[in-house]
Amino acid sequence: MNNAIIKQSYTCAAANLTGHASNVTGATWVVSTASAADDLAHPITIRNDSVTDHSAKTAILTGTDANGNALTETLNLPGTSATVTSTKMFLTLASAVPSATIDADTMDIGWSAVAQSPWVKLNYQKVPFSAGIAVTKGGTINYDVEATLDPTLNGAAMAVKHSGITGSTANDADSYLFPVHGIRVNVNSHTSGTFVFYVIQGGN
Repeated sequence: MNNAIIKQSYTCAAANLTGHASNVTGATWVVSTASAADDLAHPITIRNDSVTDHSAKTAILTGTDANGNALTETLNLPGTSATVTSTKMFLTLASAVPSATIDADTMDIGWSAVAQSPWVKLNYQKVPFSAGIAVTKGGTINYDVEATLDPTLNGAAMAVKHSGITGSTANDADSYLFPVHGIRVNVNSHTSGTFVFYVIQGGN
């Protein structure tokens, strides 16, 4: 019997509106910090520091997802003194390229507190398939455990929440008894949140 035993520990980074770059301007933006340095993927935020409405413009975000796969998203820039948030979650951000100059106005690029751990790959061919999962938490945190039937295990993989660990705020444990390609933790919110993700897969 060849079983997988995995333990992953994380300390979630707080939301940081200037984490990737502060006061970018003009037609070329420089990302000064690539990641939140917590080994988790986060949505990207762009805050408009000016009273000019730049919502007709976009920025192409390029980086990696939680598992290190290439990831891009085109995000509409914010309107007057507003903040926009990406749909996809980035482990790293390499560049943010505006579709047009914002002239002398400035914007800040950062991340939100929402986060995702990397997909943990499981052997779906084990018979019988079984995977024990547990999350122990620190601080104040709200999280889900998610699975995917998509073999690509990237940022575009369809995720389905575990019915027994959704919106959990305490230590929790459950299992998967049907084959899945991967599982992960999705952090909905946290205050100085930490968590440890345990996975044990059995079967022959």
